Amino acid sequence: MFDWLRGRRRLSPEAKRKLLVMAARSEENIIEAHVANILDLLDALGDELDVDRAVELYAEMLPMDEHVQATVSNRVIARYEDPREQGRYADVFREPHRR
Repeated sequence: MFDWLRGRRRLSPEAKRKLLVMAARSEENIIEAHVANILDLLDALGDELDVDRAVELYAEMLPMDEHVQATVSNRVIARYEDPREQGRYADVFREPHRR
C-alpha cells in the first residue's frame, strides 16, 4: 500500500495510522456497496435465484478479490432472510428468559 510513498518524505506514525484507518474505511464502504447491490438483486429477482447463485452471478459481473468476495458472501448470507423461513432462527443464540 505504501509503495507510492517511496522516494517521498516519510510519514509520521500518526499520519500512517490515519492513512490506514481511511483505507480500512474505504474497503468497508466498498464491501457494503457490494452487499447492498446483491441484496437489491435478490429483491428484484425474487424466487428466481438463491443467495449463493446471486453472489456467484454478481461476482462474474463485477470481479472481486477472493477475500473481498468471501466477506461480501458472508455478509449477504447473514443479512438475507428467506421469507419462507422467517423467524426460524430469530432467537437461536439467546438465553431463554427466566423469571
